[in-house]
Amino acid sequence: MANIVDQVSLGAIVQVRDRLLDQQAKGRKILRLESGDPSFDIPAHAREAMEKALRDGQTHYTASTGIPALRQAIHRKVTTENKLEVPGPDNVIVTNGGMNGLYIIFRALLDPGDEVILPNPMWTEIAENIRLAGGVPVPVRLRAEEGYLYAPADIEAAITARTRAIFINTPHNPTGMVVRRKTMEEIAAIAEKHNLLLVSDEAYEHVIFDGEEHVAIGSLPAAKGRTITVHSLSKTYAMSGLRLGYVIATDDLILMRLKKLVRCTINGVNSVTQYGAAAAINGPQDATLAMAAEYQARRDILFAGLEKSPYVKAFKPSGAFYMWASISPDWPGYQGKTDDWSMTNYLIDQAGIGSAPGSAFGPDNEGYIRFAFSCSTDQVRAAAELLPSVLQAAKA
Repeated sequence: MANIVDQVSLGAIVQVRDRLLDQQAKGRKILRLESGDPSFDIPAHAREAMEKALRDGQTHYTASTGIPALRQAIHRKVTTENKLEVPGPDNVIVTNGGMNGLYIIFRALLDPGDEVILPNPMWTEIAENIRLAGGVPVPVRLRAEEGYLYAPADIEAAITARTRAIFINTPHNPTGMVVRRKTMEEIAAIAEKHNLLLVSDEAYEHVIFDGEEHVAIGSLPAAKGRTITVHSLSKTYAMSGLRLGYVIATDDLILMRLKKLVRCTINGVNSVTQYGAAAAINGPQDATLAMAAEYQARRDILFAGLEKSPYVKAFKPSGAFYMWASISPDWPGYQGKTDDWSMTNYLIDQAGIGSAPGSAFGPDNEGYIRFAFSCSTDQVRAAAELLPSVLQAAKA
C-alpha cells in the first residue's frame, strides 16, 4: 500500500554517520565533520538543575505544552532578546526538539496541495516535513555569486495561488548565510502584501560570527501576527541529545492546532530536560558566548585548510557551524563516479573524514559538499591539515 511516508528518505547524513561509526567501532580514527552535533558539554547550571529535578522526583507527566517555569523563561527571552510581541507564556509550545516543532507547524498550517517557499539548498528535513503535511515545497535557488542571499525578488516570483507560507532559516543550514535586516524587511513586506504566513527557524540564532546580527523576522512590523517561530536548545546550549525546542505562535487558531498536535504526538517533553532548559535560559550565558567564539576559531581553521585544497571552493559562513563548498568540474572522481557522493565516499575511505553530499540538501546541489565544524577543535584541525594532501592525491 502506498503511503506518503514512502516519499521520505532515510537521510544521506545518517548513512554517512553510520559508515563512520562502523569504521570507528573497528578501531579506525574518524573525523566527524558530517553532522551538526555540538562537541561541548551542556552548561553546568543546566546540568545541576536536571540533577536536582531527578532528586526531587520530577519524573512524572507534565503539562503537554511545557512546565510553567520553562514557558515563562522562554516568554521572557523571546520578548526581551528577540523583540517579539507575544501576549504571554500560553503562546509558547515546548517541543521534542526543533524537529518536532517543525513537524507540528507544517501539520497545523497546510492543507493538501498548499505550497511553502523555502531556500535551496536547505536542510532536507524541512521539505520532507512539508510533504508529510500534504504540502508542496517550492525551492528558491540561493546563488554562490550572490553570497547565497535569500533574494526577495526570487521569493516573490515563486508565489502562486496555492502559496501558504514562506520558510526562513537564519543562520542558514547548510551555507551559514545570515539574512540581514534589510532583506528580512523586504521578505516581511512580501508576506504582508500577499497575505502569507512566515515560518522562521532560528535554531542557530546564537552561533553568529564577525559581529553579524541575528534578526528575528517576527519582530518586524510587517511580520507581526503572521510569523510562527521555532527555536532549539540543541545548538545554543549543546543540548542536542536532550531534545528540547519551542514554538512561538500568536494566532489563536494555529496555537490551538499546535496544542492538539503536541498532545497527540509527544504529549509533553521529558520532564527533567525541561527543568534543565529553564535553568539554561534563565542562567548566565557565558557558555553560549564561549561556544560561539570557539566555533568561529574552528571556522577559520577549516576554511584555511579548504583554501589550500584542490577541487573545492568554500563559502566562508557568517553563522551556524557548517561550511558549504562547490566541487570543481575537474574533480577526477572516485570508484568510477564524479558526483558529490564520490567525494564524500573518497574522504571517508581515504582519510576517515566525514562530510555530507550536496544532493542531501535539495535539487540541483549535486556539485556541492558540506562540512560541519561542530565536532571538537582537534578534529577540525586534523581534518584541515589532511584535506589538502588527501584531495591532491585524488589526481593519482
